Amino acid sequence: MWKNFLRVTIRSLGKNKAFNAINISGLAIGLASAIFIILYIISETSYDRFNERSADIYRLYIHGKMAGEEFTGAWNSPVAGPTFFEEIPEIENFCRFDFFANMLMWAEPDNKFLEKSVMLADSTFFEIFTIRLLEGDPSTCLDEPNTMVISESKVYQYFPDGNPIGKSIALNNESDLYRVTGVVEDAPRTSHFDYDFIASYSSDERSRGTFWFNNWMMTYFLVQPGTDKEVLDQKINASLIENIRPQLEQIMGISPEEFQEGGGEYGMYTQPLLDIHLDQGIDLPNEVGYRPIGNRSYLVIFGVIAFFVLVIASINFMNLSTARSLSRAKEVSLRKVVGSGKKELIRQFLAESVVLSLLSLVIALGLVSLLLTPFNNLVGMNLEYGDIFRWYMIPAFLVLAILVGLLSGSYPSFVLASFKPIFALKGNASAKNGTTWLRNALVIIQFSISIVIIAGTLVIYWQFRFMTHKELGFDKEQLVVLERLHPLDGQIQVFKDELTKHASILQATNSTAYLGATNSNSTFGIKGRPPEESAMFFVYYTDEDFQETFHFDLATPDSRFLSEDFPGDSSACLINESAIRKYNLEDPLNTRLLRPTDQGFTDELRVVGIVKDHHFSSLKEEIGAQIIMLKPQDWDWHGYITLRLADGKDHIEAGLDHLESLWKEFAGDEPLQYFFLDEQLNKYYAEEKRTGTITLIFSILAIFIASLGLFGLTLYNSQKRIREIGIRKVMGATEGNIITVISSSVGYAVAIAIAIAMPAAYFMMQDWLRDFPYNVGFQPLLFIAAAILAILIAMVTVTITSLKAARINPAIALHYE
Repeated sequence: MWKNFLRVTIRSLGKNKAFNAINISGLAIGLASAIFIILYIISETSYDRFNERSADIYRLYIHGKMAGEEFTGAWNSPVAGPTFFEEIPEIENFCRFDFFANMLMWAEPDNKFLEKSVMLADSTFFEIFTIRLLEGDPSTCLDEPNTMVISESKVYQYFPDGNPIGKSIALNNESDLYRVTGVVEDAPRTSHFDYDFIASYSSDERSRGTFWFNNWMMTYFLVQPGTDKEVLDQKINASLIENIRPQLEQIMGISPEEFQEGGGEYGMYTQPLLDIHLDQGIDLPNEVGYRPIGNRSYLVIFGVIAFFVLVIASINFMNLSTARSLSRAKEVSLRKVVGSGKKELIRQFLAESVVLSLLSLVIALGLVSLLLTPFNNLVGMNLEYGDIFRWYMIPAFLVLAILVGLLSGSYPSFVLASFKPIFALKGNASAKNGTTWLRNALVIIQFSISIVIIAGTLVIYWQFRFMTHKELGFDKEQLVVLERLHPLDGQIQVFKDELTKHASILQATNSTAYLGATNSNSTFGIKGRPPEESAMFFVYYTDEDFQETFHFDLATPDSRFLSEDFPGDSSACLINESAIRKYNLEDPLNTRLLRPTDQGFTDELRVVGIVKDHHFSSLKEEIGAQIIMLKPQDWDWHGYITLRLADGKDHIEAGLDHLESLWKEFAGDEPLQYFFLDEQLNKYYAEEKRTGTITLIFSILAIFIASLGLFGLTLYNSQKRIREIGIRKVMGATEGNIITVISSSVGYAVAIAIAIAMPAAYFMMQDWLRDFPYNVGFQPLLFIAAAILAILIAMVTVTITSLKAARINPAIALHYE
């Protein structure tokens, strides 16, 4: 029986080449799209699962609230890990992380390399994480200060002989030497952290700090299997309260209980390792050493898109097979006459559908293999084709293809099997099969989905454009930011003054952070208010040229910026309008803020100016309270130099040439690192850009698949009505009249699809936009554009197909039957 099914299926494929090519193409593209998205979802959800005890590893984070301002960050004090390890029995082990950024490193002085990040980790690193040490002893390689392990990919770069063990690498200066004690495998692709080198954490003097409120590094715990996370968090916070009590009373003059009674919160909690990559609710101190955080909501969006594309492809199959049923009516009737039963016929047609689907799967896998590298390059991802061949993937794809085949072929099979021989043999099966309403309904569903995807793509693109073009409250153009300033030592001010002597460099400023990147979030007291009503500010230490360089405005006529001409400005500050609103400062220029020290809120700051609100961080965050203070010139916190170039290509080139020559004069052969601020700020929205690109790709594919089905359906309708077309032409109908007749039903279907799709697209995109505090809002023109685009695509497809039928010779048309 199955041989007969296969033989009939092959014969059917050969007889109906055009329709089968459309069916197979549509299904193949739909399945390829789904496979791409499945690979993306697998990649995003597989982070850190390579660790043998991934379910027992947690990262410590802080959650607090002060003066109504909440903060959540994966940073803590060096003392937290060892303290909780000693006091809480469920914690088996701990490991602390930190990173050195932009380190100049060399094994030989003639071959120096600038490394973006060097991890510092406790000696317990290899006991917690399942990362292989290829050479060396994992239990001792990071025990001693100034020791490190080097990644496999870096060995020959620093040691061409391939033997690094026992040799030394210098970090930034000849006296800061680290002895290589091992070779570690490169960080797995699905690790949330990255490294090229891992140095012993004890090498950093700050690792021995005991001040609980000096939070700047990461702590990871390995806990006993089956540990209740809520119980663990309770024990951590009970220990935390008792340990911070003396320091809190010293700084703020209140106990932890009094702090909580005043509305404050300060706690430490554990985050499961497997949640880290997709959890955007917990901030990082910076991006050094960490892979970009994913977005769980985008997995849902792309999963829905994959489902929709498959639905459209399946509808194509169902629609075309149902429409083609009349051409097989006589075949079915003859089979019934010679004894075939209804069940047997259904199995035959379902088998044909599954064969088409499996053939489409083979083509889809070929397309994925061919297009994976260009797709990765286009969207900036690292999907791997090997993921398809995991033990569970091929069976899953086979099941998916079979299900798509069965679902797509189910209704056409029942329709074909239900033909009555008497009507079919008389040639009027169309009167009894009643499938026209179904085909129209499926067209409506196809274009409804397509319009939703088009509208979503337009909104995502418009939001990305909005974020990259919005006025920020300062001028981001022509700004160049220099980082890694320590080679200048104590000459930063002299270097800055020499920069501005060139005509192409208009201004320059030195600050601990540049606008667009927050520096730190610190607590300040407000004079006259109780300690529990302290305020949180994003802190910027700058020189007096900061405002002139960044071109932001002051909010009131009696405000002024900081200046070294005023000796008292070392204890002065500016705050922004958001701070005034947030902390109800009725007379801000007569307000005194209290800066925290180890002895408490002892340093008094005068507010000498109000800054107009500007976006000093990403547009994904609301403008917070900002404070600007003068940076002491004797600080060893070098920060950044930001310089403003004059407009014009010639000025940019001349200014950069002057910068490079001056750097060599001051810093010798130390590498110069700089970036253009506008380009750096646009990187904040790389995820949105990538999402827009991916949705655009699959939007085009969805439209193509829908148009392919519409093309086949119109072609079939034209062929079915070819005698009617001939009669109409004899009676004087023009080509335009005939095209209108053929396409009118499609026009009605698309109109209904628009009415269905618009409300759905609106609610879906408004829900997505709520994640952005600054968004484009409701843009009717985008939804109108989506509708018009769908209409144009449908009409062009139908017109091209029906035009051929409209131009047929009436004599040939009338002879057709």
